[in-house]
Amino acid sequence: MKRLIILLVLLGSSLLIADEPHNQKNCYRQYLEHPTYENFKQAIEFYSSEIEKDTTNQSSRIMLSYLHLNEINRQIDELENKIETLSNGEKFQFANLLLSFGEFEKSIKIYEGINEQLPNWSCPWRHKGEAYWNIGILVEAESALLKAIETRVEHYDAYVMLAEVQYDMNKKEEALKTLETGLSYKGKDIEDPEKEVSDLDVQFFYMTLLEENNRIEDFNNLKEKLQKSAPNAEHWKEFQH
Repeated sequence: MKRLIILLVLLGSSLLIADEPHNQKNCYRQYLEHPTYENFKQAIEFYSSEIEKDTTNQSSRIMLSYLHLNEINRQIDELENKIETLSNGEKFQFANLLLSFGEFEKSIKIYEGINEQLPNWSCPWRHKGEAYWNIGILVEAESALLKAIETRVEHYDAYVMLAEVQYDMNKKEEALKTLETGLSYKGKDIEDPEKEVSDLDVQFFYMTLLEENNRIEDFNNLKEKLQKSAPNAEHWKEFQH
């Protein structure tokens, strides 16, 4: 994924440089030729000032976007080269960055190293479960998420994700049990329950599990509640049957 982004950035970069007006200071070319922080900063300031002068200057907005993409990839390469010098906390944050960029296998490798060093730290287990889930390795995803819960029993969003993984594994009864256990810990965890997962998403997922486990009375009660609190939610499309 990241390599594809780099290729697209390079292709777009060459086209942008070719099309950029000759009378405009080409800070972007200077940054590409010498990708230092000072040149990055100078380019950001230049294109930002161009936008301030003319808010319809979409060309400068595009240049800013390419600058940020190039710099992100440059910083990722730097971090990969210096991975052994990072603290476990820094490795965790870097793995999360890779996870957000779709670099699932690379993030898993880093999470595993943290798991070995700090086996009782719940968050790397949870995030490793998410990475495995994204590449469809559900057994490993389930195992990692169970470990996240084992190491922090009140880890609310780990229960939610585990329930989703178990649902994808066609373990619908187990998924419902997992989610209901997680809901019992909502607000009791050290993290904000809305930070990692939307409460509305969870409620509609809960409704799905209730219906598919033939808990019809509970399903209807939750449906009535959501019809009042979220009548226009996109989630209702899934229940048009």
